[in-house]
Amino acid sequence: MAAWGGWLLIPTFVLVLALAVCDWVAVRFHLTQVVYVAKPATLLALILWSWQASGWPGAMLWFGAGLVFSLLGDILLMLPARFFLGGLGAFLLAHLCYVFGFNVGGLPRTPLALLPLLLIGVLGWGILEPVFRALRAQPYRRRLILPVMSYGVAVGAVLYSALLTPLRPEWPPLGAALAVGGAVLFFVSDSLLAHDRFVRKLPDGRMWVHVTYHLGQIGLVAGALLAYG
Repeated sequence: MAAWGGWLLIPTFVLVLALAVCDWVAVRFHLTQVVYVAKPATLLALILWSWQASGWPGAMLWFGAGLVFSLLGDILLMLPARFFLGGLGAFLLAHLCYVFGFNVGGLPRTPLALLPLLLIGVLGWGILEPVFRALRAQPYRRRLILPVMSYGVAVGAVLYSALLTPLRPEWPPLGAALAVGGAVLFFVSDSLLAHDRFVRKLPDGRMWVHVTYHLGQIGLVAGALLAYG
């Protein structure tokens, strides 16, 4: 707990929060040029904070790599539409890094590990089915079905891995709670993004995508720092 308090005193963490809020406000008021700076700057500050807090030892390296790929994804998704698949691919790699980071010790050997898997399968299909229907209805977007499906599986794998942290002895309760909360928020962010982009525009959809995304990343990293830092 003392270490956690020490992390909060690192000036870079304050910078992470300040840049994130700046980005949310800019998205809300359509300040596009500010978003182009604040969104990647938030991830860059988060990378620096996590490095200063731990140096990325052992499994923490996977979470650091996930942040780096997320930064690349942020940049690519702000570019013209032809870079969309590149951005999706970068975030796919980020999610795979998080999955590896969560599961360096293997999966917990308990029947309880099956319950979140079933829940995510049902929930994931309910969220993705309207997206696939919308993609099929637009011939020029049908090529995105397989990449979006692959990405959805990766997002679900991160959420599943995070939901298993309370069953892992190396994860303290606070770290597990932060990881679960972060993964849920990241899952919500990607779900909102998919519906806002492909199904129908949501009220302040982009802002809420950014808010849940940044808080999700912070939760994942903070939880991993408590377990591995």
